[in-house]
Amino acid sequence: MIYGATARVLLPVAIVALVGAGVWGYQEHNEKNSVLIKAENQYQRAFHDLNYHLDKLQDELGKSLVVNTRKQMTPSLANVWRLAYAAQNDVGQLPLTLMPFSKTEEFLAKVADFSYGVAVRDLNKQPLTEKEYKTLESLYKHSKEIQSELNNVQTKVIDNQLRWMDVESALASDDKKSDNTIVDGFQTIEKRVNEYQDLDWGVAISSLDHKKKQRIKGIDGKPITPEEAGRIALDFIGMHGKNVKVDVENNGKSEEYSAYSVRVTSGELKSPINVEVTKKAGKVVWLLNERTIGKPAISLAAAEESGKKFLHAHDYPNMEAVESDLYDGLGVFTFVPKQDNVLIYPDAVTVKVALDTGDVNGFHATEYLFNHKQRILPKAKVTPEKARTMINPKVRVTDQRMALIEGKADGKEVLCYEFTGRFEKDTYMIYINALTGDEEEVVKMDVHRGTGQPGAK
Repeated sequence: MIYGATARVLLPVAIVALVGAGVWGYQEHNEKNSVLIKAENQYQRAFHDLNYHLDKLQDELGKSLVVNTRKQMTPSLANVWRLAYAAQNDVGQLPLTLMPFSKTEEFLAKVADFSYGVAVRDLNKQPLTEKEYKTLESLYKHSKEIQSELNNVQTKVIDNQLRWMDVESALASDDKKSDNTIVDGFQTIEKRVNEYQDLDWGVAISSLDHKKKQRIKGIDGKPITPEEAGRIALDFIGMHGKNVKVDVENNGKSEEYSAYSVRVTSGELKSPINVEVTKKAGKVVWLLNERTIGKPAISLAAAEESGKKFLHAHDYPNMEAVESDLYDGLGVFTFVPKQDNVLIYPDAVTVKVALDTGDVNGFHATEYLFNHKQRILPKAKVTPEKARTMINPKVRVTDQRMALIEGKADGKEVLCYEFTGRFEKDTYMIYINALTGDEEEVVKMDVHRGTGQPGAK
């Protein structure tokens, strides 16, 4: 009788638990499918955008070969520049990190730099040279070949209803049996681009390449051991104790430097902290705390102050926040140093502050480490009033300061007046060369407070 009564009580409980588990499992399944569908849609959109931008890029290159006046040439090449950067952005959104595609990305970057360098100069005084015209012809031919290969991939994707999520899984698992149509297509493109070694990009692009090669040499300094890298990482995050575990791996050589990857775990930590330390001089390149961020408890302004204190404590003095944004419970800030009241944008540092505790959750200082130095800044030859007249009168200027930025055409540093302006409902950062009065850059901002220096994020 007791067993029967117990069974009558437990049976409904078991049924409820079973139903509950089923509902929970169903919800988990639906949520997982929703995430996968969203990711697949994002990949498909980026892929079709890439096709569209390359198609338009080819059209604009063809147009630039046909037009015969500066009035038409300049906007055409400006469109080539814009479309090349858009295509680069599309590639960056595809799951191709596990396969080599760097040559194609580098090609698009050079197309953008070359077209911009020609578009911004006065073609009446410096018309297109015979070499530059031949380069344009080569770019048109090569872009046509790339677009043809990409069209083939797109046709197969649509006809066979291929999924990018399968590509990502195949690359991650090195699955040779799966349908690698997309992977094969992109590898064919990469191989073809690798054959474009005969292009003459001109002096400006060669200068940019030289600068990149100088950076690849890495930071000068005494080589450090893995043990020293571990100690440097612990000092940087302020953690010491018997229960701390430090794992150091040889990170090999990235595009720009050789480094150690340090992973710190401890009973006091809710999750690991990862730190990258250069093999020469032992400089911390970046830091990332893997912990889950809780509900925001501090303001963005308080988070900015926390980030500034962190930088000061780690020997990054005179830093000013020039960009701020919110992302997944984090305040993300770009800081740049000030020298003689001039903002030095090439030396940017990114700091991520958790809005639940105010602790620094992420740090990235590559640009600062490679670029920072005491500069001899030129004196402005153009007055602020004169520079102001170079701005469209319809723009309402709200702020003005001095800034050093990297020029788009050749990568050389340029002293500018930085004007913050409003046009209708949008905010723009406008950079006027303080030596010549030329308009160097105009950037539309879509963050809380921004910098106009492209790539400073």
